[in-house]
Amino acid sequence: MSASPVIEPQVLARTARREAWWAWSNFSAFMLFVVVGCNSSFAESLAISLSEARRLYLTGNYAEAGEMYAALADRHPIGGAIGQARCLSAVGKYAETVELLDAAAKKHPESGEIHAELARLALEHGDDREADAQVHAALELITDKSARAPCRWIEAQLACRAGHLDTAKAIYKSLVDLYNATDDIKDPDVLHAVSLAAAQHARWNRLSDQFQFLVNDFYPDMLKREPNFWQAHYESGLLFSEKFNQADASREFKAALAINPHAGEIYAAIAELSLQNYELTEARKSIDRALELNPKLLRARQLSADLELANFEPARAIEILTRDALPLDPHNEQTLGRLAAAYVGLDGNPEKLAGTRLGRLIDEVNSRNPHAGEFYLALGSSLEQLRHYPDAVRFYREAIDCMPELIAPRGQLGLVQMRLGEEVEADKQLRKSFIMDPFNVRVGNTLKVLDVLKNYSTIETEHFVVKFDRAHDELLAKYAADFLEDDVYPQLVKKFGFQPAGKSLFEIFSRAKNTDGHGWFSARMVGLPYIGTVGGCAGRMVAMQSPNDSRQKFNWSRVLRHEFVHVVNLQQTDFNIPHWFTEALAVQNEGYGRPRQWNELLARRLEKEKKSPGAIYNLKTINSGFIRPQSSDDWALAYCQAALYADYMLERFGADSLAKMLAAYAGHANTAGAIKQALGFDETDFESGYRQFLRQTVNRAGLASELRQDKQSVADDVAQQALDAVNAGNKPNKARELTEAVLAQHPRSQFASYCLARILLKSGDQSRAIEIIEASLDRDSPHEKLLLLLTDLKRVSDKPEHAIEFCELGAKKFPHNPAWNRALARAYLGAQNDAKLEPVLIELAEADPDDIPMRKKLTQIALDAKIFGDAVHWAKQCLYIDVEDKQAHRMLADALLGDKKFAAAVDEYVLAVKLSHDDLTLQTTLANAQIQAGAAAKPKPH
Repeated sequence: MSASPVIEPQVLARTARREAWWAWSNFSAFMLFVVVGCNSSFAESLAISLSEARRLYLTGNYAEAGEMYAALADRHPIGGAIGQARCLSAVGKYAETVELLDAAAKKHPESGEIHAELARLALEHGDDREADAQVHAALELITDKSARAPCRWIEAQLACRAGHLDTAKAIYKSLVDLYNATDDIKDPDVLHAVSLAAAQHARWNRLSDQFQFLVNDFYPDMLKREPNFWQAHYESGLLFSEKFNQADASREFKAALAINPHAGEIYAAIAELSLQNYELTEARKSIDRALELNPKLLRARQLSADLELANFEPARAIEILTRDALPLDPHNEQTLGRLAAAYVGLDGNPEKLAGTRLGRLIDEVNSRNPHAGEFYLALGSSLEQLRHYPDAVRFYREAIDCMPELIAPRGQLGLVQMRLGEEVEADKQLRKSFIMDPFNVRVGNTLKVLDVLKNYSTIETEHFVVKFDRAHDELLAKYAADFLEDDVYPQLVKKFGFQPAGKSLFEIFSRAKNTDGHGWFSARMVGLPYIGTVGGCAGRMVAMQSPNDSRQKFNWSRVLRHEFVHVVNLQQTDFNIPHWFTEALAVQNEGYGRPRQWNELLARRLEKEKKSPGAIYNLKTINSGFIRPQSSDDWALAYCQAALYADYMLERFGADSLAKMLAAYAGHANTAGAIKQALGFDETDFESGYRQFLRQTVNRAGLASELRQDKQSVADDVAQQALDAVNAGNKPNKARELTEAVLAQHPRSQFASYCLARILLKSGDQSRAIEIIEASLDRDSPHEKLLLLLTDLKRVSDKPEHAIEFCELGAKKFPHNPAWNRALARAYLGAQNDAKLEPVLIELAEADPDDIPMRKKLTQIALDAKIFGDAVHWAKQCLYIDVEDKQAHRMLADALLGDKKFAAAVDEYVLAVKLSHDDLTLQTTLANAQIQAGAAAKPKPH
């Protein structure tokens, strides 16, 4: 049996995109330097002129290049016409391009090169019949085998679009054979066509090693022949992007742009790279630039639709696809696959396709191409963007069945099955995919995750399967399983009126193989190394970084509750709920108040919005804050505003408004339709009322007045500058004199007094600082910074009990700032006043889910008061942050024992003993508890 033909030596060609045919928009004019009947100096001059025109064209100087080609048209009409045509085509002037080439073809019917150009344009615009006629005309006229390569590539693409895969395969092979049989092909445009064919040949014949040859040898050699041939960098970048090797892809695209900063194709490729990371803002910028350069660039129009799909707006995607993309090529399977997915997003995926617009579209595509794998691949990929994971599985399978030559669908199928928790089947698909394509980063990373999971243990309850590393997280997994089954499931299923199908999979990741738990969690969710959260949900499964493998402990119970809300909401709406709304419901059901920092951020952004529109999210932009925020503030603001959307609906539209919205999404309404259907308002009025609600929220939180208080007078600005100078390391004497002068002129300025006190503290003069503050403090209208400083000074003074007075004043005047509760807690703790301390700590604990010391104190207060139910509650709260805290287990055991829950108390004492091996007192307590448990278990005499 002979070996499969490859590009020699040991080639490696995997390449450019499934839609690579459009990318090759620049194969050169053939026989460009043929000059008949001219002397050598004239020929040399002409060649130099054509070379300069081509240089201008390749570097993106299209207008100048076009003028030069036009000037050369009399001496070389074919080369001049083709050069002009390409310059027009590069900026989207396709009608003018066809008109120019048609005229040239009539004047020069013997030119196969002009027919080849017309074939390329017809192919790009979906006129397959015209493309076929033109390419065959070209092939009859062009006799040189190498020069025929671009035409043969077009011929293969036409065969592929018609479902004649064997014909396409034969052509790809013939172009590879041409390269191997020809000693030295010098024309970069011919090599370009060969590289595209070689890549397809490698994909379809599973010759994965050719990828390395293309990017390491083939394309660099092309650049040596013609350094301005930016397409070599571009094709390399597409190969890397196809494998999710984002760093190398970005490098190649930047190199291409350095040569030609006006090629729309490059910006479209960069946009696609941004979309891989859900960097929607950056993607939009690149798409806009691509369309600015070439308004008729199909790939950019398709990516514009992808942006809408990523933002859960299938209706807008349909508008873009039908208005902007389909007119460019009505038969393009990449466009039609996206359109089909948008139909599913709006209508749902019907069990019976007959009579639906999805069914009609599928019938149309299949009638034209019985092997429309590219269509089904685009359909599955777009459904994945919409988070319609079960539907994506269905159509990835369809892509594999109808066009097994493709390698991408199998890997994508396995990755989606991972999201659905179908790990056994996913493992099979991913391993097959990796054999076909070992350079796919996401597939490779996910297989490593599966290898880690093989060593994990499992706890199975009635409704959950929990996987974990027994060496690190056995105790955590046990408590997590009990918490999910006993607390989370009954509460949330009852609240939402929906039971998820089957058992929900939860996986807890810890450090393994030199990678921390967060790295494994990220790879589990997206196959790439970093996600900015500690937990994630894909609808049927949840993954979480172990808090035992985190730099800072976090409340794992809150994460589990949050993510299970997503499990319920995604399934009950058939995966049609937008990101912002499921996050709103998840935050609302965590059981904790909105963080003060969120309110402060909201207040600042509302102020900024007055001068810089867009500082506050709306329903069209908020999803980007979750998927790929530009900063931590953007991420926090997205959660804050989502939660406030839910609060706004409850306040304005009633207690059942959220349930009505869920029902509308379950019926496959988009956001505008859901608001209209559920709440009776259009989106514009809804948003207007929401903006008013945001301002009211800031006012209710007391933040508007605080912002006004921070707006200083000119005198206060001087004092601030003096304080800043001291903080920067300058000597305090001059700053002190300056601030005292300000106070002499403005003796009622509390802020100036605050600055002076801080300067005095820098000099070590604490008594004078206290004296200044007390003299200037207005108890009826105190400046918050001044009062906070005085409180801190009193707390560390000889009589810390005096701090209580000022803490209580601050809590009264600034009730929405938790800093005063924290100050009160410190003061009451110092005074050993548990009666006043307890309600303050409860309020603080409800606002901060990750603080364990205050929960321990609340547990102890309840134990001392013999309120054992409260003690059990707060001890469990401690364990929800650190399940391995031995003191928390001891306190929980004491509380359970006091509540006469003997068996449970014994279990907790046993755990406490395991965590504290050398505590003999604890072992004695355990023995006593076991005695009491035994006595309680004995039957009572009649």
